[in-house]
Amino acid sequence: MPSELLLELSTGCYVELHVIPLRDHCNCLTGHLLVLRNVTQRQQADLELRQVNERLQAQLREIKVLQTQLREQAIRDALTGLCNRRYFEETLPRELARAARAAYPVAVILMDIDFFKQVNDTYGHQGGDCVLQAVSRLLRAHSRQGDIACRYGGEEFVLLLPAITLKDVCQRAEQLRRSFQAMRVPFGAATIRTTLSLGVGLFPEHGDTSQSLMQVVDQALYVAKAAGRNCVKCVETVV
Repeated sequence: MPSELLLELSTGCYVELHVIPLRDHCNCLTGHLLVLRNVTQRQQADLELRQVNERLQAQLREIKVLQTQLREQAIRDALTGLCNRRYFEETLPRELARAARAAYPVAVILMDIDFFKQVNDTYGHQGGDCVLQAVSRLLRAHSRQGDIACRYGGEEFVLLLPAITLKDVCQRAEQLRRSFQAMRVPFGAATIRTTLSLGVGLFPEHGDTSQSLMQVVDQALYVAKAAGRNCVKCVETVV
């Protein structure tokens, strides 16, 4: 078989060298035939193609990074760092479908900061932001692996808890209420104190769809507010 060698000359010219052995009728080697072919254009085309592919791969990596960043911005609340309502509303149906297949309950705690307008009126929106961030830190501290904490909108937050009993989720909600009641939120020379009202619902006991469950939880929160705030309520059926 002929051998092949690619030579890069100082002139920038690429030459392909084929070495073919020559033999006589007795199959004895008598010499070699050298065949030279100018392949500069082919090499340049291959080099340009590799460079284009490398640039393309770099652009694809940048696009993936940007897509990840845009996705995070779309589902993440900038102030608190928690996921937002959009993410929660996308996630809840999937979690309920998974729970239905595996036959385990899913709890939702919907909570609202009491008298939040008074906080904003007294301390300004920066003071209100400090309180919102304090709630987000509290939710992270009280979340298990697999729990999903989100800012639901304004001063409302929601916590999704897979595989938990009604008794346990009510205890968790009460722990959140007590912890936030005892919390002191520093703001400049002032200290802000307020409380939480919380509504609790359980899938599938109180609602077998994401819509029906959230209706019950929202009603439970309304009952907690109407009962004087700073309490936990669970309404088992939609009236």
